[in-house]
Amino acid sequence: MIVTDALGTVTVQLENDAMAELHKHCKKWIAMWRRYPVLIERYAQRGGLSPTAPDLADRAYHTLLLGRMGELATARYLDAPYSLNVQPGDINPTDVDGVEVRAVDSYQKRLITHEYDKPSPYVLAVCDDGTATVVLRGWLHLRYCNQAPNWRTDVPKPAYFTPGTVLQPMDTLRTYYQNRKRR
Repeated sequence: MIVTDALGTVTVQLENDAMAELHKHCKKWIAMWRRYPVLIERYAQRGGLSPTAPDLADRAYHTLLLGRMGELATARYLDAPYSLNVQPGDINPTDVDGVEVRAVDSYQKRLITHEYDKPSPYVLAVCDDGTATVVLRGWLHLRYCNQAPNWRTDVPKPAYFTPGTVLQPMDTLRTYYQNRKRR
């Protein structure tokens, strides 16, 4: 179910079977991830963690689940194709048909982007896996995210942190996406 309130905030409620499929997918990825220590090291480095942290696999699972929830919710809102069949060797796939999704678990968190990210629209999705709810806060193209005022170095990995309050409403992304598909 998709609900848009008077302010343009989009809430997507995922069904139990969709959540079960996401959990199954994440368990498969984590099993694969555990077989390749280099992947564990990369994940730990990105989060500023030790590769031997006892809860690293749980954190990775939670991060992956939130990401897939955000992608699925965005795809449903845009009526875009979406598949969980992306393979680990796929070169630079987009999250949802040319749209990138950043999923967080709190409204206080920001849309995080980097210099090396691909030029695309970026969506900030606030996900709650306990209630299977995703709030699509808004979106902004990478060129507007990667601005000097958003740059932070006081974090484990310096990046651009764009506040949710400056994001464009989701209905404008739907228009942008549909116009791009017509070309």
